[in-house]
Amino acid sequence: MKNWLNLLLIDLAALLFGAMLSFAFAPYAVFPFAVVAPAGLLALWLNASPKRAFWLGFVFGLGLFGTGVYWVFHSIHVFGGVPSFPAGLITSGLIGVLALFPALVGYFCNRYFPFTNAKKLIFAFPAIWVFSEWLRSFIFSGFPWLLIGYSQTSSPLKGYAPVLGVYGVSLIVLMTSGLIVNGILQLRQKAYASVYLSLFAITCLWAAGGLLSFIPWTKPTGNPIPVSLVQGDIPQAVKWSPDHLRLSFDRYEKLTEPLWGKNKLIIWPEAAIPLSLQDAAGFIETMDEKARTSGSSLILGIPIQAADNAGYFNAVVTLGHEKQVYLKRRLVPFGEYVPFLELFPHLFNFMNIPLGNTIAGKVKQAPFVIDKVKILVSICYEIAFPELINTQDKMIGLLLTVSNDAWFGESSAQAQHLQMAEMRALELKRPVLFVSNNGITAIINPDGAIEASAPPRAVYVLNGTVQPTTGLTPWMYNGMDPLLVLLLGFIVAAVRENKRAAKQAETRTPIQSSSLKD
Repeated sequence: MKNWLNLLLIDLAALLFGAMLSFAFAPYAVFPFAVVAPAGLLALWLNASPKRAFWLGFVFGLGLFGTGVYWVFHSIHVFGGVPSFPAGLITSGLIGVLALFPALVGYFCNRYFPFTNAKKLIFAFPAIWVFSEWLRSFIFSGFPWLLIGYSQTSSPLKGYAPVLGVYGVSLIVLMTSGLIVNGILQLRQKAYASVYLSLFAITCLWAAGGLLSFIPWTKPTGNPIPVSLVQGDIPQAVKWSPDHLRLSFDRYEKLTEPLWGKNKLIIWPEAAIPLSLQDAAGFIETMDEKARTSGSSLILGIPIQAADNAGYFNAVVTLGHEKQVYLKRRLVPFGEYVPFLELFPHLFNFMNIPLGNTIAGKVKQAPFVIDKVKILVSICYEIAFPELINTQDKMIGLLLTVSNDAWFGESSAQAQHLQMAEMRALELKRPVLFVSNNGITAIINPDGAIEASAPPRAVYVLNGTVQPTTGLTPWMYNGMDPLLVLLLGFIVAAVRENKRAAKQAETRTPIQSSSLKD
């Protein structure tokens, strides 16, 4: 009975550590929790079997994603039209699948690195975790939400972002967690030199991040561009209703009228016009004429019907001068398409899940060019994918994301989404214009700081200026390759230490934990 109660308390601790980690991200942004929570989980793994470590990691994942992406239910049920029961199943299934990633980290750590030593805690554990985050970003179409590195947009560790990307920031956070656990173990053994060495290593890692923040990876190019970001705040419940079409047309036209000729760039959010480009041709021609005669450029989100009528592209177009089009490449599961539909068509019909008819655009698309400034465009969910953004034209001057975050309701998802845009600014050292239907519309500078923002859930025009930049950060130039090599090196070092510990186990008992200086 006592043993059962102890196991239950440990399970509860894992769940709470997972929930704690979600509070490291926006809107709460208690970034030290990103160090403490994984350290707590790692401590729970120390004396666990591989299967037990898997279970604790899974429970941790339930705590993290259950409190971090709960808003998925609201999106697919309230606005996606999916009935509550299948919406609950889909949300629970997503949380369960995501929880498998920390579960597998625990299993691999304790299965292949059974001896507790510094290299396991400081090298193997962070490397396996970061590798799991990287896999999560593209496997099963990818869901790179709540990567640990995102929590550090306001901490000294953000200096690593232009060098190693968000995954590299995750690595430093997790190494810090490992160093803390290692230091505590050495303190219990009264190995004070190793404790001081762990503290020194933590200090160096965090100080290096702060120093990296001062390196001018990029420089301004051209003149600052006056911009107007239009937040229409069209309620999602009526946005696509035929009876309320005029609401979108009239509101955006009215908000934009005083802006013509005042600012060079006027930007509307994702699907600002709830009709296809073809069906709204008359309105689009009127806006194009006003933009041309005023000298402004209008960028707006609008669906485009495919030539064969097979579906629609989620698109962004420019009006006023040279017409340019961007088609969304990464579609939202259960919002714009249904994953695995071919495998389970009858199941989805039975559950009454409405099927999306959005078509993905080509992977490689040219950036917009306005007044010789290249603008990398992304729509909504796409800004969450670091490699998707980084694989495009390296000569871009700024990033633009248009979104409709009304799907998320009044949840933490809006702030989480904006935080990921802040990380993209840090990685590329480019300003980001983030334009959303109901917020949080913002102008982000190349240092990842929000220079100006609109109040959420309000009709608002955010006016400001944006300064394009030029130059390549190490992340832009190298991508994931150096980090993958580093992760592999960490694994190799931990494997060698594990073999050494195994040989020692044959000749002495009990096995003693090796210190950081090993």
